[in-house]
Amino acid sequence: MKKKRIFSALLAACMILTAAVGCSSSDAGSSASGSEGSASGETSTPENFNAEGYPVVNEPIELSAFTFCESDSGDFNTMTMVQEINEKTGVHVTFEQVMGDAYTERKNLLLASGTDLPDIFFGGGVTDSDILRYGRAGVFIPLNDLIDKYAPRVKQMMEDDPSMQTLMPMEDGNIYDLPFDDQYLPENIPEMLFINQTWLDTLGLEKPTTTEEFHQVLTAFKENDPNGNDEADEIPFTYYPNATYEGDLSLSGSFGVLDTSKHIMIKDGTALFSNTQDGYKDYIKYQAQLYAEGLLDPEVFTQDSSQYYAKNQGEVATVGVFSAYAPELFCGIDRANNEYTLLEPLEGPNGDRLWNKYNFGFYSGKILITSDNEYPEATMRWADEFYDEEMSIRVHWGEIGDGVIKNDDGTYQLQNDLPDGYSIDSYRFLKAPAFYGPGVLLDSTYQKITLGDDKIKKAQYYEIYDPYTTTEYLPTVRLPEDDQEIVAQYFTDIDTYVENNKAKWIVGEGDVDAEWENYKSDLDKMNVAEYVAVYQRAYDNSKAE
Repeated sequence: MKKKRIFSALLAACMILTAAVGCSSSDAGSSASGSEGSASGETSTPENFNAEGYPVVNEPIELSAFTFCESDSGDFNTMTMVQEINEKTGVHVTFEQVMGDAYTERKNLLLASGTDLPDIFFGGGVTDSDILRYGRAGVFIPLNDLIDKYAPRVKQMMEDDPSMQTLMPMEDGNIYDLPFDDQYLPENIPEMLFINQTWLDTLGLEKPTTTEEFHQVLTAFKENDPNGNDEADEIPFTYYPNATYEGDLSLSGSFGVLDTSKHIMIKDGTALFSNTQDGYKDYIKYQAQLYAEGLLDPEVFTQDSSQYYAKNQGEVATVGVFSAYAPELFCGIDRANNEYTLLEPLEGPNGDRLWNKYNFGFYSGKILITSDNEYPEATMRWADEFYDEEMSIRVHWGEIGDGVIKNDDGTYQLQNDLPDGYSIDSYRFLKAPAFYGPGVLLDSTYQKITLGDDKIKKAQYYEIYDPYTTTEYLPTVRLPEDDQEIVAQYFTDIDTYVENNKAKWIVGEGDVDAEWENYKSDLDKMNVAEYVAVYQRAYDNSKAE
């Protein structure tokens, strides 16, 4: 999988932290509303709607979906599996796809205005705070009764994975969004380092294992023309700052501190603000040295994600070391297979060798139905199609016969022979919604899937990195409303201040030693302690359960 800007999504992450709230079907139903019925038990069935069988509607209906994705996504409107669901149900959904920061800006304007809403928010990118706030305001409708009556596959997912019964409801007991439930373990270590083995061989160097050896190797990459083109075009080291899937958040682990998109680490059961720990300052000083010596990409803080991924696509490799979910996403499948190799986490000056691990698997906000939607019942039946096992495989891994092979015994094989040097990851995002789609892929489903070569490698990389990962990390839960408000109130300013200072210090426009105490004092004034306490409560609550 991929990107933080995802996932800040990432997920947010991606990755969504909030205190779990249970919800029985009777409790949930009593608080839900919508055209399908009321709390009193009265029900009505729209004339054009079929509660069972196909099509879902006798006369086709048109719906709009405001859709979060990224630059490597294909057009959802032309994807075979989406067209099939549309035709099967008679519910024809048209997707408007918006990327990254532009999506966030548009989303915020739409939700704040409450007018001219799309029928569906699709793909993620809507935060838990948004979901609860605008659910209570009536912008997003409760889905509890709709799921109970019209979504047997979603109900089955909640039975098969009991964690969904606590993760899907918000604090008020209502379910406002449908998730992607994924049990593919290698996703839990998203970003990894990859080094140009061809350059190492050319220069007669071994893979570095410490931060000091890493510095020496990068220096050799810079000074000795390892790509052999007689040009000083080598970029010894690059990453996409502060990103979960191709960033530097784990690199501070060599100095005893793990940064995350939330800037929270857990140590000995205590939540700490990563970016005020002494080890983080040491990390910044190390990165500043690399930058000052021309060993770190001069564009590291000015490039966007598309520029980052285009950096190593020329006739000859120009990057020595990079961070990515998988190497083929950064440099193409042929170069990944023939020139690059995995670089294990580096040991720092005090013997630290840590890496981030996450508790991924629950990706919220993949489908929300708005109050402007005149056909919530039909929309729910349309959404339920994504939770069919084979449809989930197609939506997330690729089309049958075009990325995925279905065997006669009902098992599946991810294809290795893909057009134009595509990897499975890059090709599936082109041909399917992939991470941005709803669905469910349980461990029992993965037992039926033979992974392609690059996914087998990702699983192998996971096993290599796992011994270095932290054993204490934030759980996947949904925060109660009061804590969500604290995060919403403080995080943006805190995050901006931390990232701006990080960039300033690394590129040499400030002195981290001279400014450190004032920096920490400023963060204290920005209510970092109250912010951190939110995640301490979340962590404690998860352990109590």
